[in-house]
Amino acid sequence: MKGIILMSYAVLAYAIGLSSLLYMVGFLINAFVPKGIDGGYAEGVWTSLAVNFLLVSGYFVLHSVMARPAFKRRWTQLIPESAERSTYILVSGVTFYLLVYLWRPIDISIWSLSNEYIRAVLVAIYLCGWMVMVFATFNIDHWSFFGLRQAWLSYCKRSAQPTGFSARYLYRFTRHPISLCWFVVMWVSPDMTVGHLLLSLMATLYILIITPIEEKDLVSEIGQPYEQYQKRVRRFLPLPKKASS
Repeated sequence: MKGIILMSYAVLAYAIGLSSLLYMVGFLINAFVPKGIDGGYAEGVWTSLAVNFLLVSGYFVLHSVMARPAFKRRWTQLIPESAERSTYILVSGVTFYLLVYLWRPIDISIWSLSNEYIRAVLVAIYLCGWMVMVFATFNIDHWSFFGLRQAWLSYCKRSAQPTGFSARYLYRFTRHPISLCWFVVMWVSPDMTVGHLLLSLMATLYILIITPIEEKDLVSEIGQPYEQYQKRVRRFLPLPKKASS
């Protein structure tokens, strides 16, 4: 019974987490969803900036804390280790929906392109960014990334088999293809408002700050293979790296 409950919990968390990503696809370009980034109840500019800044800051701080190894060690004393990743995904999805609900639009235009062909190209690049992001999760085990494999192994009463470090597919060209795709979806848009700009700037700053911290954790966990990987492959840009002399 415990295994069934845990598996059901993981599936629910996966559904909520994945649906929040799908919602974000429409949210950032004001399409396909009930409330886009420039929709909803508008207040004064400074009030909206303050509210949105606090919302995004809280969202990122929560993500950072829950992803740290020290927090995970304490957290898994309260919940099963096999539910840790699913809980992270569930919290991510729920907090994103809360952010959308409380978001205040600031629809002062930074740019808005009128050429329909250019708009179509940008939207196509934007959507490709999302598709590549999802593809990148399969390069590192999509099911573990979203917590389903851990719950399934627990349900089957099996332990996870350790696998050696390997950089496959997109990870051969950039150490963080998912982060690179986040840059794309945050900035490639035919329309940019102050509200959208605030979110894009904060997301970019967050990625630039948190990535070196995550890489220190990876070096601690994986060791020399990851250090060699850092020497061979650039952090974000998928460009050849000069061999060190």
